[in-house]
Amino acid sequence: MRARSSEKEEAEQRSPQGRPAGFVGTEPVAGPHHHLPRAAGNTAVARAIARERQEAHGVSGHAAAPTAGAHQGSGAVHIQRTADEELREAKTPEQIVAALQKSGHSEDDAWELMKYMTSQQFPAGEGQADFDMLDSIKDASERLQKVKKVHRTAAAPLMAKRWTIRHYAGTDPKTPPGFQEIASTYDNAAAGRASEHTNVADWRSLGNIKFTFYLVAVDGQVPPRNWLNNTHWYAEWDLDRIPECWVSPDLLERMNKPMDADGARTAMQGAKAFRGTGAQLKELLAISAFGAGNDPASALDTAIGGAFELKVPDGLPVAEWHKK
Repeated sequence: MRARSSEKEEAEQRSPQGRPAGFVGTEPVAGPHHHLPRAAGNTAVARAIARERQEAHGVSGHAAAPTAGAHQGSGAVHIQRTADEELREAKTPEQIVAALQKSGHSEDDAWELMKYMTSQQFPAGEGQADFDMLDSIKDASERLQKVKKVHRTAAAPLMAKRWTIRHYAGTDPKTPPGFQEIASTYDNAAAGRASEHTNVADWRSLGNIKFTFYLVAVDGQVPPRNWLNNTHWYAEWDLDRIPECWVSPDLLERMNKPMDADGARTAMQGAKAFRGTGAQLKELLAISAFGAGNDPASALDTAIGGAFELKVPDGLPVAEWHKK
């Protein structure tokens, strides 16, 4: 998903969130900038829901495809839908939230909402199936089953390092940020805390509004990002302990254009996007980044094919802000 420009949003205390060699299992092994507003919310409940989704549905907790009527005609399937025009025409975060509330999708989980919003943004034409953004995000566990033992052995030293995810914020080097939870863009907008820099095209084209965004740090090193020059604090969590997340390069360039469902599917072909538990993604990333450079954190950009982003459904609690 798209992580918006951190340089612009840092001024409002939004917290943030690397090019190309092959990702393991797709090509030979090679070798976020997202500010989120201050938030409150019931993180314990969010995490419990995430665990329940994981147990019931696997790591993604994907919902069934939206219901659509169909009838036969002239040898092709004609799919009839009622497009959510209010959502597609929304110009502000507040209008998007209102449209989702009106359509009954405001309570969807992060995955379901991403699926719904992108299906509305890229509607199915005559004879086309719905666009499902989740189909473009591969299952890390399935990819790991294809990894050769020699690659696991080679990546073992990199796996042994400490892998964490970090959320950077704070323009004042003397005062840490005042918020104690990283909240999604949706939750902030619903609470009236949306940034004036929120990219509505990003919301609709990627449906990423109930995810929070992070950088991956390997032994305390993160990939280079210009916006880090303007932040002085970070919160940190062990990647192994994240129950579900997904990774990709910035995808907005692919998706921020008018397309039907088939066009969106074509645009997402070849995108390196993977979902799973934090432990699964750590192993997949380590195997893929091995040999891509001396700096493993920067090598993640090379392995993923662009500026690396890790996304977590809902938010995470901040135990402590660390000085950068």
